[in-house]
Amino acid sequence: MSIKGTILIIDDNNDLLEYLKDFFLIYNYEVILAETGNEGIEKFREFLPDIVISDMRLPDKNGNIVVKEIKAINKDVPIIIITGFSDKQLILSAMRNGALDLLKKPFKPKDLRYLINKIDTLFRKIKVKLSSSFVQWEKRELRMPNDIYIIAPVVNFIFSNIDYISEDISFMKNGLQELLINAVEHGNLNISYTEKQELLEKGDYNRCLREKACQPEFHDKHVIIRVFSTPDYLRIEIEDKGQGFDLSSIPDPENPENFLKEHGKGILMAMHAFDQVQYNEIGNCVKLTKYADDKKESDVPAHDIEDFDIYKDLLKYKKTSDDFDFELNLAHEFQNTFLPKKDDISKFKGIKSDFIFEPCSKVSGDFIDMIHLEENTYGYFISDISGHGMAAALISSMLKVFFSLYAKEVLSPEGIYVMLNKEFFTYLNSGEYFTSFYGIYFEEEKKFVYTNANHPPPLLLRAKTGRIELLNTEGFFVGIFKESDFEEKEVFLEKGDRILFYSDGITQGKNPDDEEYGEDRLIEAYKNGADMSIGKLLDKIYDEVKVFTHHVKIDDDVTIAMIEIQ
Repeated sequence: MSIKGTILIIDDNNDLLEYLKDFFLIYNYEVILAETGNEGIEKFREFLPDIVISDMRLPDKNGNIVVKEIKAINKDVPIIIITGFSDKQLILSAMRNGALDLLKKPFKPKDLRYLINKIDTLFRKIKVKLSSSFVQWEKRELRMPNDIYIIAPVVNFIFSNIDYISEDISFMKNGLQELLINAVEHGNLNISYTEKQELLEKGDYNRCLREKACQPEFHDKHVIIRVFSTPDYLRIEIEDKGQGFDLSSIPDPENPENFLKEHGKGILMAMHAFDQVQYNEIGNCVKLTKYADDKKESDVPAHDIEDFDIYKDLLKYKKTSDDFDFELNLAHEFQNTFLPKKDDISKFKGIKSDFIFEPCSKVSGDFIDMIHLEENTYGYFISDISGHGMAAALISSMLKVFFSLYAKEVLSPEGIYVMLNKEFFTYLNSGEYFTSFYGIYFEEEKKFVYTNANHPPPLLLRAKTGRIELLNTEGFFVGIFKESDFEEKEVFLEKGDRILFYSDGITQGKNPDDEEYGEDRLIEAYKNGADMSIGKLLDKIYDEVKVFTHHVKIDDDVTIAMIEIQ
C-alpha cells in the first residue's frame, strides 16, 4: 500500500517516539523523529513533512517556540501539540501561534483513535483530489424518445461520472452511440437496413425518421437505458420495443473485413469497446459490460442490474468485512511490535529469558514485556485482559504504553500497580479488568521483587532441591476498583533457579472429554524438562498442550515465558 504522507514527531521520550513511530508506520505514514526542538525544526526544514506532532516541553525550547518557528517556514502545515502537563498559558500561546490541536499524554485508547482519525482527516484535506471515482455504486434508468439527434448528449450524460472505469472512454461512447441508433432505427421505428439505404440514397432519411416518430404506432415506444456503475465495472442495458433480430446475423468481430461493411458496424464497435456484449433471445435488449482497467472478469461477481439492491447489500457487507480484516491485520502487526525483542533480552546480564506468545485469533488480550530497567536490573511483566479479540488487544496495547512510561521511573511492582489501577479504572468499561504479574530482578543481589494482581502465580523451580514455589501475593484485578491495595514480596534466587510465567490459556486448554490441561500437568512437564534449555522446554510444554487438546481446544490467548538465573 502506498505511503499516505509524512509526519514529523518531536519528543524527548524515546519510548513514546518509538511507540508513535510504530503506530503510524502500521497506518502507512512515513515517520521522521526528533528529540529536541532545534532538531525538529531542522528536520522540518530538510524534509518538509505534511504534519507535525510536537511535545510541549522539550530539552532546549518549549513547544510554543517550536510551533512559531515551524509556522515561519510553512504557515499552512498542521501542528498537533502533545503535553503531559497543564500549563494553560503556554498551551494557549501555542494555539495562538498556529497549533491546530492538543492531546494530553499518557494516551488512552480513545486518544489514539482520535489521533489517527484526526491525522487521516488532515491528510484527506491535504491530498484529496476530486474525482468521479468517489461513486461507490450508482443505478440510473433513462427513458429516451426516438430522436437520434439527442443520442450524443445522452451518451455524454451517461459517461459524465464514470470516466474512472477506463483511461480511454471514447471508443465505448462511440459503440454505445451506434447501438442506441440501432435501437431507435431498427428497433422502435422498425426501419430495416435495406429501407435505410434506400432512404439515404433518396435524401428522405431524416424526414422519414421524424414522421415515423410521430405516428401513433411508434409514438409511445421509447428506448430504456439502465446504467449500473461500481468501482469495479460498468454495466449498461439498452432495451427497445421492437421485434428484435436474428442473432445469427451478428458479424464476426475478429474478421477485420466486417468493419468495412455498413451493416452490423455498430454491433462490431460495441463488441470491441466493451468486455462483454450479450443480447437476449429475441435481440431487442443488449447488455454491455466494461471492467475497470485494473480488474478482470474473474475479479468481479456477476450481478444483473435487477440485482442492484442485493449487490448494494453485498458491497456494504464486503466493505465492512474488508475494513475489519484490514484493521485486524493492522492490529496484529501493531501488537507484534510490542513484543520483547529476543536479541535484546539475550543481552541481559546474569539471566536467560525466553517466551512464546500465541493469540487465539490475529490479536491477543495477553501482554508480555521483558525490559532492561537500569544497570543489572530487569523487569518481567505478564498480563491477561478479560476477554480477547480487538477490544482486549486495544487495552493490552495501551497497557504497553503505560508500562513503558512508568517502569523505569518506579522500581517497585507494588507502586506500578497502584498507578496502573488508577489509570485503567478511569476508562475501562464496567466488568473489564486484567490480571497481571510483575517482577523485578536485581542481578547484583540475586533478588526478585514481585507483585501478583490475581494472575496465575508463576512457578519458581529451585535448582538444588527441585521444589516448586508459587510466587503469589495479596492483590485484586487491575481496573475493577478505584482504590486497590497490592502486596509486594521478594525472593532470593540462586544459579540454575527458573521461573515459569504463563497465562490461563495454557492451563485451561481442554481435551475432547472437556478436561483441562491444568496446573498439575504443567508442573510435571516443567520438572521433567529441568535438563533442557529454557527455549526448548517452552516449546515442549506448548507442544504437549496442543497434543492434549488435539490442536483444536485452545480457545484463549496463550503466553508462556521462562527465566533462568546464571
